Amino acid sequence: MKAVILAAGRGTRMKPLTEDTPKPLIPVAGKPIIQHNIDILDDFVEEIIVVAGYRIRDFREYFNDTDVRVVEQEEPKGTADAAFQASSLVNNRALILNGDDIYGNSIRDLIKKDAGVLVSESSRPERYGVLDTEQGTVNRIVEKPENPPSNLVNTGCFLVDEDFFPLLEEVRKSERGELEITDALTDYIEKRDLEYVVADRWIPCSYPWQLINANQELIDSEKDIKGEIDPSATIKGDVKIEKGAEIKENTIIEGPAIIKTGCKVGPNAHIRENTVLEENVKVGCSEVKNSVVREETQLPHFNYVGDSYIGQNVNFGAGAKTANLRNDGKPVKMEVKNDLIDTGRKKLGGIIGSNTKLGVNTSVKPGRKVGLGAVTDCNEKVEKNLPDNSVLKNGEIS
Repeated sequence: MKAVILAAGRGTRMKPLTEDTPKPLIPVAGKPIIQHNIDILDDFVEEIIVVAGYRIRDFREYFNDTDVRVVEQEEPKGTADAAFQASSLVNNRALILNGDDIYGNSIRDLIKKDAGVLVSESSRPERYGVLDTEQGTVNRIVEKPENPPSNLVNTGCFLVDEDFFPLLEEVRKSERGELEITDALTDYIEKRDLEYVVADRWIPCSYPWQLINANQELIDSEKDIKGEIDPSATIKGDVKIEKGAEIKENTIIEGPAIIKTGCKVGPNAHIRENTVLEENVKVGCSEVKNSVVREETQLPHFNYVGDSYIGQNVNFGAGAKTANLRNDGKPVKMEVKNDLIDTGRKKLGGIIGSNTKLGVNTSVKPGRKVGLGAVTDCNEKVEKNLPDNSVLKNGEIS
C-alpha cells in the first residue's frame, strides 16, 4: 500500500505565513505539519508520494535525503487533479490524505478496511462535507448542507483501490472552478461499499490560528536538556533544549517547551508553556507564551509575544508587543480573504510574516496579521492587517 499526500495548494488563507513556506512545511510543535503524518505512515506504507506544486523546490529540498517521492501538479486545478498525478505510481490500495491536516493513529484502523473514509464528529457539521451513513457504510457525502444528515464530517483522508484513480479523470469543475476529489469519491461510493472510521485526532491547518491550536495539542517535549544552562536559570516541567542552545542568567523556562539549536535566551527572559523557538532565535529580556517563533527571529528587549505565530528573520524593536486579549473578553476575530472570521479563541495574538521589522514600542492588536517584509515606525499601533512589504508610519499604510 502507498500513501498519497496532497500538498500542492498555495495556502492563501494562511497568508502571510505561506508567502515563503508552503503550508504543509510550516512547523508546529517542532516539525512541519506534513511530518506529523509521515511519522505515523512510515510504519505501514511501502512508499509515500507527495504531490506538490506551489514552491515545489522546498519540498524537494526537505525530502532530499529521504525515501519520500515528490511529484508535481503543474497547474493548480484542484484536489482531484492533484491525486491523479500519482495514479501511475499506485498499483494496489492507496491512502490519500491532505498535506495540511494532521491525523492520528486511527489511520491504522482505516487501513484495516477494504475501502473507507476517516471522519470526525463535529458540532458544526454544516461547515464541512457531511456523511450520510447507514449501518457503518457511507451512502453519500453532502457538501456544507443546511440540514446535515449526521454530525460526521469528511477529514480528507481516504482508503481506496487503484480503480479509484480512473474516476479522477472524469471529474468536472465544481462551482468554485476546481476539480474536487470528493466528486470522484461520490462516484466511487456508487460502485462499492465505503466504510468509515471516526478519527481519534483531526487537526485542520487551514487558517493561521489553527497553527496555534495544533501547536498546543501536539507539543510533546520530554525533558531533554543538552544546551548550555546558566546556574541561575530555572527550568520547570518538560522542556527540550537542544545542543547548541544557550540559556542565560535568571531566565525562566516553563514546559512544555522546545528550544532548538543556536537559540540564545536571556538574560532575564521568561519562556512560558507551549512555546517553540526554532533554530537561532534570540530572546532577550522578554516574554514568550504559547507561540511558535521561527528561525533567526529576534525579540531582544522588553518584548511580549503571546498566542502568536512569528515567521522567520523577524525583528522586534525594543518594547514591541503582541496583544492577545480583547478588552471585552470576547473571542478574537481575524480577517481572512476579506471575511471577518470568529477564531473561537479568547486569546490570540499576532500572525507575523517573515522578514518583518516592528519598530520600537509597536503594538499589534489581537488577531492582526503583519505581511511578509512589512515595516512599522516607532510607537505604531497595528489596528488593521498590514500587506506584504508595506510601511506603517503615523498610522498610515503605504
